[in-house]
Amino acid sequence: MKIALINPPFPQPLWILRATSSYNMPLGLGYLAAYARQAGHVVKIFDPEPRRMPLERMWQEVEEFRPDLVGITSVTPNFMLARDLALEAKRRFNCLVVMGGPHANALPRSTLLSAPGLDAVIMGEGEIPLLAVAAEFDARGKVDFSGIPGAAFLENWKYRETPRPELISDLDTLPCPARDLEDISLYYPHRWFFGGKKSTTLISSRGCPGQCTFCANICMGRKFRPHSPEYVVREMAQLVRRHGLRHFKIYDDCFTADPQRAAAICDLISAEKLNISWDIMGRVNTLLDEGLILKMKRAGCREVVLGIETGNQQILNLMKKGTTLAMAEECCAKLRRHGVMYSNSFIIGNEGDTEETVLETIAFAKKLGSDRVSFVVLIPFPGTPLFDKYYKEYDSPDTDWTNWCSLFPDRPYEPRQTKLSMADLMRLNDLANQRFNSSPFQVARTLASLFR
Repeated sequence: MKIALINPPFPQPLWILRATSSYNMPLGLGYLAAYARQAGHVVKIFDPEPRRMPLERMWQEVEEFRPDLVGITSVTPNFMLARDLALEAKRRFNCLVVMGGPHANALPRSTLLSAPGLDAVIMGEGEIPLLAVAAEFDARGKVDFSGIPGAAFLENWKYRETPRPELISDLDTLPCPARDLEDISLYYPHRWFFGGKKSTTLISSRGCPGQCTFCANICMGRKFRPHSPEYVVREMAQLVRRHGLRHFKIYDDCFTADPQRAAAICDLISAEKLNISWDIMGRVNTLLDEGLILKMKRAGCREVVLGIETGNQQILNLMKKGTTLAMAEECCAKLRRHGVMYSNSFIIGNEGDTEETVLETIAFAKKLGSDRVSFVVLIPFPGTPLFDKYYKEYDSPDTDWTNWCSLFPDRPYEPRQTKLSMADLMRLNDLANQRFNSSPFQVARTLASLFR
């Protein structure tokens, strides 16, 4: 089977991304491509945005490939374009068209009803369903989705879905992402960043054990499933030797969810003398061991991105974050002591937020200090407990999802999880950024962090 995998562009202006060349390689599609290719199928990835490629030119390349199946990934902000691409793929090639990704996983019924070009939505991890589709197509020349695990489809305009497959327990059975299907240099950051090092993204685990109400983990689940330390460092070493890469952005939900595994990865990086730097995302309750932090520093950890979220403990409890403000202070102090940069992120408009709690958050951000900080107004994405509690009526084929992105100044909903209006939240968000990010000291510190 010939499989075309498409990563749709985002609708918002991408001048910041273009100025810094900070595109991320679509590793989810890379894993699917490698898994299908290992089984003998022919796969090509189409990611037009980093190539500055007009969609018409992309379609010409897809047509030259002549796919039997087009698979499209989708997140909420680019779903409307993904839907249009599905219809266009069906019109041009009359082939099988399926969609996966977080948005389609969260809202499979309304996705199908709003996207007439789709044959099915693939739910859960995509490797097993994609291979089942390809195998049946090769055997019969067509696909009955009622026999495909994790498929949502319409049968005589009636919605049907099959049980999702079990999550892959041993991730080491998966091949490394098929990075050779893309020009890896398109995803290097600007030469000024990371000390001029060539950089790429890497995933060392799937799933997050956290229960945060604002987070959607609909595809990968809430069970932490890691690659082994040996697999992770072997992949790093291959990328260092083949491409001269020297910096890795590790995009796990929480790299340190298993501190012993994180320490083992650090030991192997040091033993292999890879001479690399790397960034991670972590939770403060998993980064309190100074022994682990010291190992991370010695193995090249440059920066840790921490989701602090709020400066009010009661709000933190409502979010089911599972951390405390005291943990955040302790974690930041230890990272600072050992010379590991840390960036803190905060959400404004949490469940129960008031003007007073937001001001507490701003004060707490200043108290913690950080090399970089971000404040964003909450977006209750589909698949999150907050969406299910307050915004379920948006699960409709008529919803326009274009503005469901924290980068847009206009928010698509009026908040219900807080008594503050959207105008209040935007005002407080501006205030937070002005108070924290406008001082000459913080501007200098933030700029310095980008080049280290």
